[in-house]
Amino acid sequence: MIKSKKIRLIRIIVIAVLVLWGIILAGFISPLRIKKYDLTFDNLPEEMDGYRIVQITDFHCKEFGDHEEDLIKLVAKAKPDVIFLTGDIVDEKHTVDNADDLLVGITKLAPVYYVTGNHEYYTGAPYYEFRELCDKYGVVMLENETVDVEFNGISYKLTGLDYVNSTVHMKDVIGYANTDYFNVLLYHDSSKFNFLSEYGYDIEFAGHGHGGLIRLPFIGGLLGSDYRLFPKYDYGIFHEKNSTMVTSSGLGDARVPRWNNPREIVLVKLHCEK
Repeated sequence: MIKSKKIRLIRIIVIAVLVLWGIILAGFISPLRIKKYDLTFDNLPEEMDGYRIVQITDFHCKEFGDHEEDLIKLVAKAKPDVIFLTGDIVDEKHTVDNADDLLVGITKLAPVYYVTGNHEYYTGAPYYEFRELCDKYGVVMLENETVDVEFNGISYKLTGLDYVNSTVHMKDVIGYANTDYFNVLLYHDSSKFNFLSEYGYDIEFAGHGHGGLIRLPFIGGLLGSDYRLFPKYDYGIFHEKNSTMVTSSGLGDARVPRWNNPREIVLVKLHCEK
């Protein structure tokens, strides 16, 4: 009798270990997906109601199918009116080839705008080759500047801020939003949102933190891009002052493997308050 109880206990322990191990292994699977948000703004022009923005961030030249076919199909499925690349598209560990394939595909789908991330500036990163590709395929590089983007006969202001690590230096280049227009800001690093929200941009798109790398159930991201624990602006939608930020976990890899953290592009549909 005692022996049979021990056997049952061993079986339960083995099953529990196998289930736990399966859960751990499943967490490392990073399927490619579209993350969708519907956001409403009281100052969005009626002509922009339903405007579809696709964000791609932290690509790190990762391969998604032959010539990026899987990723490009996913972007096409989102039916974007515009595409934003928010940094770390290339890095020091890869050639520019996969980024070339990506631009070939997505520039046929919608206008593309790009700002740099930190990895573009690392020694060995093919940043200047990527700049040439942007020129070749008509990608608009925003280098601390604002442009008018037209849609349905009206325009909004799109500002791109080059990657800067220090908010002290940001003050020299970031300007206040033009409140006569709807304002969009592209900047790579989500952790600077509290500072950037002071400048009145309606919506900011960011990345850099890879969603906290390891995402714990009911808690969120474990590690910031500086490897500090539990970053505040890890993933999703955040609001500070009168500004909204969308931050994506992105597509590529970091030093710490992803866990419970799918690879994604973001689709934001804008709506005007009626």
